[in-house]
Amino acid sequence: MSLLAILALTAVSAAAAEEWKVPPIQLPKELKHPVIAATPEELARLRAALKATGPAQDAVARVVRQADDALGKPVVFPPRGGQHNQWYQCDKCQLALKTVDETHHECPRCKTVYSGEPYDDVVYEHQHYRNIANATNAAWAYALTGEKRYAELAAKVLLGYAERYLKYPYHSASRSPSPWTIVSGGHLFEQTLNEAASMAGDIAPACDLIWDALSEADRAAIRDGLLVPMLKNMDKHKGGKGNWQTWHNAGMIAGGAVLGDGSWIGKAIAQPHNGFVEQMKVSVSDEGMWYENSWGYHFYTLHAMTLIAEYARRLGIDLWSHPTLRKMYTLPVHYTMADGSLPRWGDDVRASARGAGWLMEYAYAATKDPELLPLLPQAPYWQSVMLGRDTSVTAQLPALTSKVFRSAGHAILRTRGEAGLTAAFTFGPYGGFHGHFDKLSFVLFGHKEELGVDPGRAASQAYRLPIHRNWYKPTLSHNTVLVDKQPQRPASGKLELFAANDEYAAALASCDAAYPGVKHKRLLVLTPSYLLILDQLSSDKPRRFDWVYHNRGTAIECDAAKELGKAPDNFVGMEYIQNIKAGSTDGPVHAQFHGKAITTHLWMAGAPKTEVLIGDGPCASILDRVPLIMVTRHGTEAAFAAVLEPVLNDRKAAVSAVEVTGTTVTIRVGDSDDTISLSAGNELSLVSKGKVVLSGK
Repeated sequence: MSLLAILALTAVSAAAAEEWKVPPIQLPKELKHPVIAATPEELARLRAALKATGPAQDAVARVVRQADDALGKPVVFPPRGGQHNQWYQCDKCQLALKTVDETHHECPRCKTVYSGEPYDDVVYEHQHYRNIANATNAAWAYALTGEKRYAELAAKVLLGYAERYLKYPYHSASRSPSPWTIVSGGHLFEQTLNEAASMAGDIAPACDLIWDALSEADRAAIRDGLLVPMLKNMDKHKGGKGNWQTWHNAGMIAGGAVLGDGSWIGKAIAQPHNGFVEQMKVSVSDEGMWYENSWGYHFYTLHAMTLIAEYARRLGIDLWSHPTLRKMYTLPVHYTMADGSLPRWGDDVRASARGAGWLMEYAYAATKDPELLPLLPQAPYWQSVMLGRDTSVTAQLPALTSKVFRSAGHAILRTRGEAGLTAAFTFGPYGGFHGHFDKLSFVLFGHKEELGVDPGRAASQAYRLPIHRNWYKPTLSHNTVLVDKQPQRPASGKLELFAANDEYAAALASCDAAYPGVKHKRLLVLTPSYLLILDQLSSDKPRRFDWVYHNRGTAIECDAAKELGKAPDNFVGMEYIQNIKAGSTDGPVHAQFHGKAITTHLWMAGAPKTEVLIGDGPCASILDRVPLIMVTRHGTEAAFAAVLEPVLNDRKAAVSAVEVTGTTVTIRVGDSDDTISLSAGNELSLVSKGKVVLSGK
């Protein structure tokens, strides 16, 4: 699809979103429980499957078995509310702790044992979640079997929290007083976010499923001691644009429906500046990506959006027809990399379109969009049984092609060839709290493996620790260019060019706001066997420019960096780089990232007084090391022309040299040259073996 066609499609989609009208928001005339957990038809499917045999029965019976397991154990309520997992870290080693018991928590590296608040409270949080999950499973078991022992267990948990909720001390994730903590904390959990998510996903559905089995006194106790106080707590925090408010909305529609209070449902959907309708306008790109530029948070938010749309559907309110919501489900597949994952941008660990199949199940049931069918699991599971999908009907994913997503700010480059190379380029808006300072960065996949790495965030969610603010979020950990040893400022880039066919793809983007006084243009050109990265930087005064690249592997070699070195001073993030070697050269730079099956060769055109540093830095944790190279040049202008060629270990690299003259790059491939030229007007020409194989402007 051409860039012109994509822009036209985006304009049509935006117009469709503008034309969408908010449906009437009202409760059914006769409110019969369950009102949001399931329709009568859905309950009938689950009950029928439970009485049958086969995979569908196994999927449903698993929930009943979990409820049976909970019946045999005492319900234990922690003495206070839970705390954020970010506190479950060793401050010295910046590693996640291991639980010895409820009051002892050990660092796996230095063996320091922590005890008391907040470490115990993180364990308490897990216990709260287990209690509430047990109540939900028991409530479903009651709805499916009619056996009151299950309803009694669910009621015991819900009444226990109704008795304790307001008695638990109000607290926050930051553990320190501030205007933020006054509105963002909770009693059961440390954030309105967590309390809203628990309300939406478990507490309200569990109440809904057993409501008719409760006495009037128990209903009043749960209403006045748990549901209403939790709703009021989340409502005091107006989150606006952000995933917190999405979960607040999910909690309000769920709790309001169970209570039969339409005012909460109206807030969830149509509250000015905060409701579902407003979030569809301001928080999602034209193509359907959540603004935080992180697939982890896209799916986290999409979970809440799914609950909002599903609960609304069961109340007779159609939100599934919103075109922007639909695109949030169909977009991710177009970002799928060679190993099946999605680019690990922003605060993300690892996400995939198929991994979110259970969310896609709801969207498929509501919309019957054929694009979603290939993402759905083929074996029956809870959602497919409840929603009535025939899992024997399957479809294959379409062949993926190069695409640009101008509003989200990404270009996905794909080429056909043995290596199956894919590169993802990020140039769009800054993603806020969960975004990173990574403008004009990229990742690279080939031979069905992740090669060029964005570290995302620590798997242990170490948001409060120095490693997050000094490594994961700043620029050094990303594949881009730093200026004067400092991270970028929050910034947006601009797409200048996109061109693609089956064999070649290219994207050019610029950014002038990441470093005041510095203009940066980056061109990526992907061929069947290599990726070219061409950077042009100019400044209003002499600067230090550091070109950084991280690649999976067991080791890195570079002839220009042989001497044991040390980290440069005053460099944000350099404290996390180990095994440093350094050197300098006036000639070309050649580095090899050695892996178990693949060696990625880096060739960079030479320039006078080039400094080279190699080493390794953190990825999933400080112990998960990824080799890196940093190439440094100084002046008011700098250019970097680099080629990355991933090669199977039993093969030889085809690229042997890279030269750059102005904005023309010549790459020696085997016994011939490829020439990539970029004019002052951003016209691109790629000539291979005497033929123009890609052009664009």
